[in-house]
Amino acid sequence: MRRYCLLLVAAAFTVLSCDKEDRKNTYANQEAAIDSYVAGFSVENRVVYRKGSVRVVIQEGTSVDTLKRGDSLYFYFSGYTFNYGRGSLFATNVKEVAEAADFYTDGLPKKIKYGSDAMIEGLKNGLEGMRVGENSYIMFSGKYGYGNQIMFNIPKMTPLFFDITIDKIIKNDK
Repeated sequence: MRRYCLLLVAAAFTVLSCDKEDRKNTYANQEAAIDSYVAGFSVENRVVYRKGSVRVVIQEGTSVDTLKRGDSLYFYFSGYTFNYGRGSLFATNVKEVAEAADFYTDGLPKKIKYGSDAMIEGLKNGLEGMRVGENSYIMFSGKYGYGNQIMFNIPKMTPLFFDITIDKIIKNDK
């Protein structure tokens, strides 16, 4: 009986190790695909790499201040699964994008306190340093998104792509 229990524990450990290694390989492949996609942008587009997130600046911002932890942020966004660029739309507050996809939105900018727990890690890392008026694409592997969880209509371990425009930043909003 003891030998049987040890075999079960060893088998479970092997399955978990393989699963963990598979996730690691999946994330590495996603990051390579993102890097490949980003390489196709013009040298005029500034690219920012920060803690697993990649931000491609499409339109530079107009303000001097940059977004930092503790600031409140008002922004427009469209969230997609990453598929060598925009994949399937899963959320937006951009009226034109919502109408084209038959989604509902009030068209108002989303407000969030930057650095709060309400943000997924990849988005938090990608947003830092953005300026008012900036439009950027932020991409990251599933490791920095929802990981091994299914979230709404986003499959587990899915890389994400956000098209974000900063509307307003309120510094150190209390």
